[in-house]
Amino acid sequence: MALNLNIPALKDDPIIIAETRPQRISQKLEILHSRNPLDIAAHLHGELEILNRQRVSPSTRVQALDAYRAVLINTAHTLAEDYSNAALPLHDKAKLAASATESLWLELGYGYKLALVDLQNQLIKLGTDKTSAHAIQRAMHAVAEHATVYYQTYFSPPEHIWGDLHQLYFCAVKLGIQNIKIAAEKSVETSNAAFSTSIESTYKHALLMSLADPQHLTQKNVRLAAEYLAFHVEDARISAVAPLEVTTSSFIVNLTSNKPPIPYSKQKDAPNPDVDILLQTLDLVIGIHQDLNTLQSNQLPKNGGIPANANVDEYIDLLTYLIKHWGLTQKRIFNRTQTNGDIELVSGLPAIYQVANNNTSNNVENIKSANATTQENAQPAIHPSRWHIINISAVGMSVRRHPTAEKNIRIGGLISFKAKDEKNWSLGLVRWASCGSKDRLDIGVQIIASRVQSAMVRIGNSQYDEMALLLPEIVAVKQLATIVARVGTYEPARQISVTYNGNTHLIMLTKLVERSHLFERIQYSVIS
Repeated sequence: MALNLNIPALKDDPIIIAETRPQRISQKLEILHSRNPLDIAAHLHGELEILNRQRVSPSTRVQALDAYRAVLINTAHTLAEDYSNAALPLHDKAKLAASATESLWLELGYGYKLALVDLQNQLIKLGTDKTSAHAIQRAMHAVAEHATVYYQTYFSPPEHIWGDLHQLYFCAVKLGIQNIKIAAEKSVETSNAAFSTSIESTYKHALLMSLADPQHLTQKNVRLAAEYLAFHVEDARISAVAPLEVTTSSFIVNLTSNKPPIPYSKQKDAPNPDVDILLQTLDLVIGIHQDLNTLQSNQLPKNGGIPANANVDEYIDLLTYLIKHWGLTQKRIFNRTQTNGDIELVSGLPAIYQVANNNTSNNVENIKSANATTQENAQPAIHPSRWHIINISAVGMSVRRHPTAEKNIRIGGLISFKAKDEKNWSLGLVRWASCGSKDRLDIGVQIIASRVQSAMVRIGNSQYDEMALLLPEIVAVKQLATIVARVGTYEPARQISVTYNGNTHLIMLTKLVERSHLFERIQYSVIS
């Protein structure tokens, strides 16, 4: 089949001849072992760029790429540490690391795709299936990891990502090699990867990561989801399209498009069996349910998908999220209305505590107490940032960052906001993010409460008070009063003291309503 992959043009008379001898490549890489990851990335990118711009036999190209691959993957994972826990929009160091990582995956993918194109253009293809399978799987893995960099930096992947993935899989199906087992080094595919994989497994993994809606995940959880999925991807099935009575857990993939998969129920036209395939995730979701039940029973699943040192609560939340996205078609409950206006916004519990305190009489005393808690000499002044409202609904809104706004947004983080003419600060939760050029940042905000009360709490045997937020009861939506505090606050029936407006009360924590990696929101009852 004719391939129209995203690959660079080749030079007929290159000035520098690429190094293609695996032993010599390994020797050069060994010298770089102790260098800064950015320096290693620059060397790898330079060598791959030279290799990928000149004509080399497919087998020689694949051998050279394989010699670079392990070091490249480890370097990419090291660089990811600089942007995988960064606030949005990214600061300069995180941008540099993300750009370097993106370039590495792009060039590695180029190389394997060039090898495949040359293999397919050979007049005699006898005995090339194994090399073709190797090139396709490695190319797919590189393209999928390239997409992961976009996911973790909240940019939309370019369309050629999906065009390449679909073409590579379609090519493998035409050759009948999509299920050939290919060695996958445990140390480099993912931190817990299996020892073998296949083109179909790699393709399903890429499809499912897109369906996980990574805009809604933290950078860390994008990687955790990818590593967890590596153990369960065989449970998802690809088949020919067919009419379905129940469309839950079913998705359509158009192999001639440059688009990600879409839920079967959202398909506007009837599927075309010549170019469409069906991805079914029911068995996958059942397996995740079993792992979730095991975790909720205070045990670890025996399949190895969750590390022994894992944060169990974190994985419970992640698996619950994945079940919803791989098992159910997400629907918008409230329509959003286009609007025009600006808000002031602050991010993070300490900042929200301060702005909420501006409406109370005991502001000074509470801030002094907060200062003692954080053992700081002075509480930094809070300067709200300006954001523009894009649209709004009954329960949320999407807003765009003003160029002068702070770079301090995190998925799953708390924000507080108000319009210029409003007195009270509302509380919201950042549900998703979308970045663009020149530090553009759009975020989706779930509105939790229209007003918030600052409070100090003393938890367990701690000698220090800690900042917290009290949210009022909302009778109209049957939402009980809740308290927002740091992660680890909630234990069933735990009693804590709460001080606000100059009065101290003893409360009992009764139910964990919501939890992210940054806070817990808890229902409570007042004891005294």
